[in-house]
Amino acid sequence: MGRALGARASSGEAAERTGGSGLPRGARLYLFTLGIASLAAAIPTLVQAGPTPNEWMTFAILAACAAIAQFFLVGGGSYHGLHTAIAFVIAGALLLPPELVALMALVQHLPHGLKQRYPWYIQTFNVCNYTFAALAAWGAARVAGAIDDMLPSNAELRFAFAGLAASFVWILVNHLLLATMLRLARGKSFRESGLLSPATIGMDLVVAALGVALASFWRSNPWLTPAVIAPLVLSHRSLSILALLRDSEERFRAMFESAAIGTGVLDLEGRIVTSNRAIEQMLCYTKEELEGLTAAELTHPDDRGRELELFAELAEGKREEYRLEKRCLAKGGDVVWGHHTVSLVRDGFTRPKFAIAMLEDITPRKQSEEERLRLEAQLRQAQKMEAVGQLAGGVAHDFNNLLTAIRGYSEFALNRLGSGDENVRKDIEEIAKSADRASSLTRQLLAFSRKQLLQPRILRLNDVVSEVDKMLRRLIGEDIEVVTVFGRALGRVKADPGQIEQVLVNLVVNARDAMPDGGKLTIETSNVDVDEDLSEAHEGLAPGRYVMLAVRDTGHGIDAETKGRLFEPFFTTKEQGKGTGLGLATVYGIVKQSGGYIAVESDPGEGAAFKMFLQRLEAGVDDIERIVEIDEERPRGSETVLLVEDEEVVRNLVREILEGNGYSVLEARDGAEALDLGRRFTAPIHLLVTDVVMPKMSGRELAERLLTLHKETRVLYMSGYTDGAIGQQGVLDPRTELLQKPFTFDALAHKVRKVLDAPVETVAA
Repeated sequence: MGRALGARASSGEAAERTGGSGLPRGARLYLFTLGIASLAAAIPTLVQAGPTPNEWMTFAILAACAAIAQFFLVGGGSYHGLHTAIAFVIAGALLLPPELVALMALVQHLPHGLKQRYPWYIQTFNVCNYTFAALAAWGAARVAGAIDDMLPSNAELRFAFAGLAASFVWILVNHLLLATMLRLARGKSFRESGLLSPATIGMDLVVAALGVALASFWRSNPWLTPAVIAPLVLSHRSLSILALLRDSEERFRAMFESAAIGTGVLDLEGRIVTSNRAIEQMLCYTKEELEGLTAAELTHPDDRGRELELFAELAEGKREEYRLEKRCLAKGGDVVWGHHTVSLVRDGFTRPKFAIAMLEDITPRKQSEEERLRLEAQLRQAQKMEAVGQLAGGVAHDFNNLLTAIRGYSEFALNRLGSGDENVRKDIEEIAKSADRASSLTRQLLAFSRKQLLQPRILRLNDVVSEVDKMLRRLIGEDIEVVTVFGRALGRVKADPGQIEQVLVNLVVNARDAMPDGGKLTIETSNVDVDEDLSEAHEGLAPGRYVMLAVRDTGHGIDAETKGRLFEPFFTTKEQGKGTGLGLATVYGIVKQSGGYIAVESDPGEGAAFKMFLQRLEAGVDDIERIVEIDEERPRGSETVLLVEDEEVVRNLVREILEGNGYSVLEARDGAEALDLGRRFTAPIHLLVTDVVMPKMSGRELAERLLTLHKETRVLYMSGYTDGAIGQQGVLDPRTELLQKPFTFDALAHKVRKVLDAPVETVAA
């Protein structure tokens, strides 16, 4: 067992690795049995007549040469060693009596064993193995030499036949004994040990044949034996070179198999000749399954063309290597991202011979890159929305003040205009309509940038859909069939009904435009429970209980690229002048600000479905606040109203409207002037109507300070953009009343009356 183990193998090394001072139980039993068998074979030979002096001299020379050769072991693999001692052992089996053949194994191994200090069981196995194998070779030689009827009477031919038999038997017995010990001591199969492979046996037969030649020369003329010793020395050198090559091959094989990067050898057609464990584990194939497959067959179809092009250039010798990142197909169809490097190997004539391919799994890196790009895109979108929101908020306040004045004085003009001049009336009406369109545009800018102030109520989406159903049908036209599907036992949500109506209108208009030749439009509500699977399919949709509002059409559908940009502000697929690109962006902003989620399902030619998910309220929350129709008659009153507005044109307009409805109006240009007026005015101030965003003091701060002077005062805010001055996270407190600019006369009159008539506990500053 060890590299010191005679001609054979490193069985010593193998046993040395099994446990230091001991062997497995089966190996110990095997060693004991082998020792008994060796003694049983050797003892009968020792009782025979003593060797002649000639035989003792031959023994001394051959044993000494074998012992010396033992020190020049040539490694031939992990479990196989080569040295020229085999030749001297075979020569001894042909020339010596059995007692000296048995003794030769002890003399051969004792010096080398003492030098190497092998454990006792290694030395014991070495001696027993060689003793048993040598005696078996001696017996085979005698049996072969005694068969006269099978060979001509030529003595030399009979001797050669006996030598060949001795060589085969010695190698076979030695290899079998060692392979069995490796199996018991280290668990290595016969195939893994390589001791019975044709290459291993063939190498030993070459040296054994030199031993037969040495014995033949010794018989005919001992003085010619140096002629055989010289080839033995040369053979030792040759065997050393072969052993180095074999060791190099084994090291390469170990490196190849143990490499962390998937590696394979390809022929010039791109077929896999062999592969290592890393690539087999990466792609979930066995080595046998990979052999014969081409690199192109394991490549994703989208990357296959480039792979074939580069490999063709490599196989023709036009390039030495190529590198690319590509998607590979694992056995189960999973996609594995890999960094692929293929290098050309040439023969001695510089002709392409084969290729070495290495594949590094970069799937985690690619996933990280995709996540980074996704987050960067989200960040850019958020920055874009913030920038547009800042722009919208910056102009909304002043712009809405101007629109309030334009819209209000247009209404004054219409009221004062007689019935005689229809042309002037139409012109003024167009001015009012333009102001309304401009106001709508401002609201959309604030909506998609989530800068508007929501006034959420507890409601059912079925009620919202019912309220706008007739208006939607008029909006769509007769060439489109409209189907409304109301969900049963629909849960309640908390949202701004006006904004939900805006979402529904925008989605319906978008669906109408997708069906220029008519079609079917379905509006559907339902309860939806989102589980983990559905949440993973829709990024950003958290698991939970929702109420869904879906708008489906049978239009031309949406491709993947367009779907990725649908909610971008100012993005539109419509012709110039037919769309602002704010409709779906507004929908997205309202839904997100309402704490919901919107998903799009569509393919080209298959229509589209927009699904809005709003959190479903649990049972036991406040009752639904119903949508109440406003009386057409403009309400009036006689209470005292303190009006605070920094924009003079708006202040004058609101004063005229309130005074026209019977109210007593006190005016102030800012918060400080309003507080001073409040201190001096001793009578009750029933209502404070104030702008939200004003210089020096905001409307909320004014309201809080004024209420310390006049506890009876109710508060109505008016603004086109609050900039966070009232409400939190863009949501208005339920007890806070806000009139958004621009507004109509009727809207102002009804809002004032509503605040004044509200119970005390429902009013807040």
